[in-house]
Amino acid sequence: MNSNPKDKKKEVKVINIPKKKRPLATPSYIIRISLIICFVLCILLLSSPFLRAKLYITQDLEITTSFNEAYNDSPSQEELDNAYNELLTAFNHLEKIEKKEDSESSKLPVSQTNVMALDSANFEWSYTVSRNVDPKPLAELIDKVRTLDKRPYTSESVQALNIALLKGQKLLRASVVVSQSVLQMLLGGAIGESLGNVKSLGNTISHSLFAMILAAIPLVCFITLCFDKRSHLKHIICMLGATICLAVIFAVLYPFVGRGAVISIILYIIIFILNLASIYAKQQEDHIIKHPEMEPEFTEKHPHFVKALINHKAFVKYAAEPQTAPKKKKKKK
Repeated sequence: MNSNPKDKKKEVKVINIPKKKRPLATPSYIIRISLIICFVLCILLLSSPFLRAKLYITQDLEITTSFNEAYNDSPSQEELDNAYNELLTAFNHLEKIEKKEDSESSKLPVSQTNVMALDSANFEWSYTVSRNVDPKPLAELIDKVRTLDKRPYTSESVQALNIALLKGQKLLRASVVVSQSVLQMLLGGAIGESLGNVKSLGNTISHSLFAMILAAIPLVCFITLCFDKRSHLKHIICMLGATICLAVIFAVLYPFVGRGAVISIILYIIIFILNLASIYAKQQEDHIIKHPEMEPEFTEKHPHFVKALINHKAFVKYAAEPQTAPKKKKKKK
């Protein structure tokens, strides 16, 4: 019995669709992608420590970055006990701010209030004492006072507490490593506002301006590289950006540079070199496009730059030429 033609499976024709051609990766394109990656790394490094300084306490209860100026005498147990009692007394005599005084103190500038401007920095404290004394009671009380929120108390009682605290830390020969990232600098203030008069450090660092420069420049360069694919504007912006960031790091932070600043310095030097290479590559590619008759010479000496001419012929020049539709054949009557 003959089967119904409808039951037969319909033959499916497979049409091979040609793949869309992609432009060849020219040297300028590869360098631009490398620059984008470098600036992305610079942006990610904003959360790493850019500022790192080790601070000590002097005989006069001042903060210094020099180990030679730090207090280095070995205290006796009696001196530690007296410092403990003085700190405990100042802690117990803290006076809370009344409502009326609280409203007036809120109108004061940040530098005149008890609020620490640099509350977003990282502090690593260490103490150095001799073996014949017991520093534990004083050290525990110092840690308790140091983490105390001083905002609800009067400035006079807090000042007395801070002096007693510095005396206790001086006897324990305390040192602190302060580290701060760019993102933390945007939230915090100058380091001298929270740690006292730091010689050659707190008086020279303007954290807000420093953070804004190092945070804004990589972002601007990244956006420019993403959208500017053909002009030399990206080269000018990247060159200026890398130069400004390097100048800021060396002029403002050095020698108090952290891990993030060191890696950023290396990246900005790489960006500077890649930018010069990108300028050269772009000039060579533009030259071969304007002079296609030099293709044999470039193919022999600089074959990678010829990719720009191939892309120009395959995409730019082809797209500019008018496409003529094929004429339909007239049917014979």
